Amino acid sequence: MASMREFSRVILSHLKKPHASPSQLLFLRTMTSKVFVKGLAFSTTEEELAKAFSQYGSVLKANIILNKAKNRSKGFGYVTFAKEEEACKAQIDMNGKILHGRVIYVDVQLPNK
Repeated sequence: MASMREFSRVILSHLKKPHASPSQLLFLRTMTSKVFVKGLAFSTTEEELAKAFSQYGSVLKANIILNKAKNRSKGFGYVTFAKEEEACKAQIDMNGKILHGRVIYVDVQLPNK
């Protein structure tokens, strides 16, 4: 029941914002200030990732996951923002965009329970 109330609160808060389309609201989940980014070029650095997402707000941390055996990127990572609203805007605007020659996919990082 509590999760349904949280879902309703998030939906209602986003109905007032012009950047979210109705189709995007259907798939909206509980927001956090961290987004998951996949499809990164292997040459993308954490600094470049942070710079690409900084146009949507204050980036606290950009983390690219490395393959330790090959010492290179696995092609995905996480970007942490200062506010949930910034993460939501980045997720909506950056999903499907091209970064360093590759189409990236951005999704919210669900909180650990």
